[in-house]
Amino acid sequence: MNLKANKSLGQNFLVDEKARTRIAEAACVMEGDVAIEIGPGTGLLTKELLKLPLKKLIAYEVDDRAVELLREEILDDRFEVRSEDFLKADISALQNEFGAKLKVVGNIPYYITSPILFKLIDDRDHITDATLLIQLEVAERLTAEPRTKAYGIPTVLANFFGEVKFLFKVKAGCFRPVPNVDSALITIDFQKDYFTRSATQPSSGFEPKIFQTFVRTMFAMRRKMLRNNLKNFLTTEQLLLAPDNPAIAPYLTMRAEELDVKEFLKFFTSIQLLSQ
Repeated sequence: MNLKANKSLGQNFLVDEKARTRIAEAACVMEGDVAIEIGPGTGLLTKELLKLPLKKLIAYEVDDRAVELLREEILDDRFEVRSEDFLKADISALQNEFGAKLKVVGNIPYYITSPILFKLIDDRDHITDATLLIQLEVAERLTAEPRTKAYGIPTVLANFFGEVKFLFKVKAGCFRPVPNVDSALITIDFQKDYFTRSATQPSSGFEPKIFQTFVRTMFAMRRKMLRNNLKNFLTTEQLLLAPDNPAIAPYLTMRAEELDVKEFLKFFTSIQLLSQ
């Protein structure tokens, strides 16, 4: 397929056949799976995915030129391309349409990596896992350890609501046009969230959306101690009580980047109890 990359859409087509094959294999598609491909572009990875025993592959593409080409050149009955922004897609409705949770695969443009990541987290109840080719720097962030510069909001949320694994690097030369940086393939398994991995149950008042807001707020001033980021969660009176609370006091002089996923949950739960 001949299609000139659209710079405004962040298009870099994966032309290396070996890399495409490895990505398709890494998606671990089983017979009968329904999968989403984000941004199929010229359909090179799409063709690799269709070699697998998929029940259905739905591709979301915003480039009208690519949509036309894909509809003309990929005639597999299992394939459907939707001229739609994945960020606006109703994943719940899609699950209902096919009666199964979905797998997600995609070569993700850098400029929309974060919005896509957070959409996947929000839609995690309808997704089994995501296999994503992203910029190397972002992949390193998602798998970073606490107390490092790369550790941040995406690290905590992706590893709380799923299990992130760094699979392999993909050199810049595997793409056309050649980007300035290398990429990497990661997987996020939403069936292995923190509660599943730790064999624990969330507290009765646990609200995922509030936890997400809490994590974002704690990193809002990442160089500040956590006690400076609690004003949105505690009253003035409760803030005065916090240093005397043994479940909270140790965290007050720490910074967000020092807390792993388990510690973030413990801190959040203690703050919720104090705020009641």
